[in-house]
Amino acid sequence: MMVTFISQCEKKALARTRRVLDAFADRIGDNTWQTVITEDGLAAVKKLLRKTATKSTAVACHWMRSRSRIELVWVVGRRDAFNERGVVPVNMTTADISKFQDKTQWKTLVLIRYAAAFAALFHDFGKANDLFQQKINPKSQTESFEPYRHEWVSLRLFQAFVGQSTDVEWIDALSQVNSELELTYFKDGLDDHKDTNNPLTCLPPFAQLVGWLILTHHKLPQSNNSDALITESNSWMNNLFEASWNSPKCKDKEQESRIKDNWCIKKADLPFASMQWRCHACLLASEAKFHLQPIMKENKNWLKDDLFSSHIARLALTLSDHHYSSMGSNPEWRSSTYSIYANTRYENNKLVYNQKLDEHLIGVTDHAKKIVNQLPRFLSTLRSLDIHKALESRIPKQQKEKFGWQDDAIDMCKKIAEQTQKNGFFGINMASTGCGKTRANAKIMYTLGRITGKIRFSVALGLRTLTMQTGEEFKKELGLSDDDLAIAVGGIAVKSLFEADNILKNLEVEQGIHGSESAQEYLPPEMYIHYQGKSEEHSLSEWIKPLSDRLLQPPVLVCTIDHLISATEGTRGGRQIAPMLRLLTSDLVLDEPDDFDLEDLPALCRLIHWAGMLGSRVLLSTATLPPALASACFEAYQSGWVAYAKANLMDYNGGIQCVWFDETQSSSEQLIHKLKDFGDAHKSFVDSRVQHLVGDHKSGLKQQKRKGEIVEIPQNAGDTVYGAIANAIHHSLVELHRHHSNPHPKNSKKKFSIGLVRMANIDPLVAVAKQLFQITTP
Repeated sequence: MMVTFISQCEKKALARTRRVLDAFADRIGDNTWQTVITEDGLAAVKKLLRKTATKSTAVACHWMRSRSRIELVWVVGRRDAFNERGVVPVNMTTADISKFQDKTQWKTLVLIRYAAAFAALFHDFGKANDLFQQKINPKSQTESFEPYRHEWVSLRLFQAFVGQSTDVEWIDALSQVNSELELTYFKDGLDDHKDTNNPLTCLPPFAQLVGWLILTHHKLPQSNNSDALITESNSWMNNLFEASWNSPKCKDKEQESRIKDNWCIKKADLPFASMQWRCHACLLASEAKFHLQPIMKENKNWLKDDLFSSHIARLALTLSDHHYSSMGSNPEWRSSTYSIYANTRYENNKLVYNQKLDEHLIGVTDHAKKIVNQLPRFLSTLRSLDIHKALESRIPKQQKEKFGWQDDAIDMCKKIAEQTQKNGFFGINMASTGCGKTRANAKIMYTLGRITGKIRFSVALGLRTLTMQTGEEFKKELGLSDDDLAIAVGGIAVKSLFEADNILKNLEVEQGIHGSESAQEYLPPEMYIHYQGKSEEHSLSEWIKPLSDRLLQPPVLVCTIDHLISATEGTRGGRQIAPMLRLLTSDLVLDEPDDFDLEDLPALCRLIHWAGMLGSRVLLSTATLPPALASACFEAYQSGWVAYAKANLMDYNGGIQCVWFDETQSSSEQLIHKLKDFGDAHKSFVDSRVQHLVGDHKSGLKQQKRKGEIVEIPQNAGDTVYGAIANAIHHSLVELHRHHSNPHPKNSKKKFSIGLVRMANIDPLVAVAKQLFQITTP
């Protein structure tokens, strides 16, 4: 292939780039090279360039496909040095170009910024209580928890500050706050005024969102009462919400003696006493009064009606808190007369004080605003999958009969790609086993991303071994390099499998010792992510830790589903941060979702809902998808996309772009508005697919490879459950052997057969195997 390299490098990067390119191509200008090269050679050039890339590096590779057709293959380094076609800008203007920009994205950015900032300003007020200060005192040995967590105490203090004011009034009061302010707050466990027992519902709309962020910045509320089931999601906050959802120890009678200290907060210990905190609070409130004016006029219940904004604000607050807590102290943001501390750290294996409370609140507020400002740029600053010949090429003629359906799927994706930006994308790939679903999934997501501007997707599977196999197939069959692909699978046993295959090399997991809950790594230490690509800077590089960055950097991620589900189940700490950012910046393929039990359906639907809420396209890939599961997943995605549309799209009509794929060439697409319409469309597709399959089998075009049978498991008196299952399996084995055995080649009196009994869980498998040994062994 004939290629041209264009360099827009600066400073020292120019010399480094020239050394690499001069070794592979002819220099035909100061910053231009040209050569004929193989795909392997081109991959080697890209790898060498990425190895030495810096902020000043910018190299584009163009493929000269014909005299009249040149195609951008990849860009290494600064992507803003070229446009989407690899063209270098030759002029610039200072004129107002806002009318040419897309104003539909991140419509509620101002709301998100100030909700996160105000929450950060108050989020640790509750740490000023005597019990918490005793707990973090390096010289004292006290219990490591408070009956009422500091988030709950902080919420009560914020509630007391807002009082009966409107949103405009309490923000105005904050812009004039002084050190003489004294709060009268409700003390749970000590006060009995039930009419003020709910700290959220009495707040005005914007303050309610801020209060929720304060309460959940470490831990989402969880009910300890199994009888308190949430049957009506819109009323649970009014009827069921209580302190024990956040502070499970608060009803422990043994803690009654400590509750008084839990609510003992001196006026001089609150951040109001810090001049530094008051200055930052006044500046933030004065700035917010102007920018929040249009939002306040809407009088909308932001917490309940705008899921996208509330979750993004919580993400920014949590990320900021984790980041700043992991840093040292900043004397510029602390008052010399203020003596209350927020956290501790280990220094030379010794626990010492770290940040004062006023400094911590100011620092988290500052970083929360910066994070929110950078979030809209996050996707554009991450790597996109470059042009890949294997993903763009059509199926050869000799393979058309078996794999030609993939070309039809790609053509359909090209047809509806633009619509998916407004109506989302819910796809179902039901092609039969052996027809190339895995490759087709990659081609579908590649095509959608190529047309809409960013090729990034994640493939989530249920089984660890299949995850590794899929990752290896992507590398071998599709030609994805280590720069393009990451494989994420957790567990010690999986680590051993990776190491046995020489997949995992030189992986270091940082495990530091910190004195702050917020300072820990976002991902669990048992997670192993195989990614050998070079990490590039992006808009959130300052705040993302190395292990989490491995989950975000690669354009393609193949992982077990638990790595992404934690985005919806990160009830404690910052475990939701990395997977949530991954869903925010990539599409999602769910491989074999029907492998999960009914008990897993809520978790699966939550993941699909969040993918839709964060603007991702979703593709389900399985040959056997029950209608009820398909409908449940569609409903979850539609509700999520509606939440995304409220905050990001104009004139959304409520429809979802649905597409069905299979190898019978009966693929179809529809814009679906109602669940019933989806059910009818799915049934019509499946009926057509069944007719094709039955017709092919009857005509002899396709041989039936698998036959299914449901076997009842009778349980005789005295049999255990495992014994009954073992007896049924043994009986089935004997019957299958009798019908499908082959004669032994050297002994005609003997016959042999090979079969597999598959079970999903280890413990039952071992128990049943032991019972089988007792049956088959004399």
